[in-house]
Amino acid sequence: KPAEITPFAPELFAQLCKQAGLPDGVLSILPGTAECGEAIVRHKKIRKISFTGGPITARKILAACAEEIKPSVMELGGKSASLVFPDCDIQAAAERAVFWTVGCLSGQGCALPTRQLVHVDVYDDFVARLKAIISQFKVGDPMDPTVMVGPVINKAAVDRITGMFERAKADNAATFLLGGDRCGGSLAEGNFIEPTLIVDADPDHEISQVEIFGPAVVVMKFHDEDEAVAIANNSEYGLAAYIQSNDLQRVHRLSERLNAGGVYNNGGLQINPHTPFGGIGISGFGKEGGKAGIDEFLHYKTVTIGVGAPIFPK
Repeated sequence: KPAEITPFAPELFAQLCKQAGLPDGVLSILPGTAECGEAIVRHKKIRKISFTGGPITARKILAACAEEIKPSVMELGGKSASLVFPDCDIQAAAERAVFWTVGCLSGQGCALPTRQLVHVDVYDDFVARLKAIISQFKVGDPMDPTVMVGPVINKAAVDRITGMFERAKADNAATFLLGGDRCGGSLAEGNFIEPTLIVDADPDHEISQVEIFGPAVVVMKFHDEDEAVAIANNSEYGLAAYIQSNDLQRVHRLSERLNAGGVYNNGGLQINPHTPFGGIGISGFGKEGGKAGIDEFLHYKTVTIGVGAPIFPK
């Protein structure tokens, strides 16, 4: 069941499945509202629920699953941190940071590295590079090949995002170097948000703790590994974490300490068909992808065959 505001992509997916030869009846796309979703969750012939969305809806689904004693997989978003160390390729790290937060889906992705934690020795350089790159990103019609940032999903999202910006400004919780508002001019009537660069953010403020889900990146500084891990783990979410470093010993050392379902180094991709994907905390539980993802939808059964076993032990 797709979200009621995104009905078309799943329909295209269904067409591709049919073209690929998937037999009729294996896949059903059921567009609808929350009422449709509840009917699916409570249907006796549906034996497991896999949900991608937010914690508020997830709690309702989990309550229904509890009544039905029905297992589930939950993928519920994140506020993922990327740790930037001086030994990485700073320009490449800055380009990835902008693409995966401002350019990718206009920031509307659950595992995007929207918190950039940068070592103090390269902080000013990194911020300057972010600003230069973001300034080149054109906003507009996503069908235009020169456009890098399209609209967010609807007006409610615009109001929510700009509300977060306004509260951060009012609380002096961060400095807005770029953006921080909806787009004006010819884009004023659409659901467009200015590409936004937020620096020197308070790690405990809403702007650093809650998903923005728009074209914005939040930047904070750290002095050593311990401080970086503390800031990264200062979140109820735990979907993904990123490490920008060429020191593989550091990568393995920090990967053990970061509270995340996956850790990705120097541009390593979050989602591969052969690797499990999923989070901890309010990012959810269970896995999609890889053998672990297949196992989520299997029942293991133990069969023990006695061959010459005594009825009573001697």
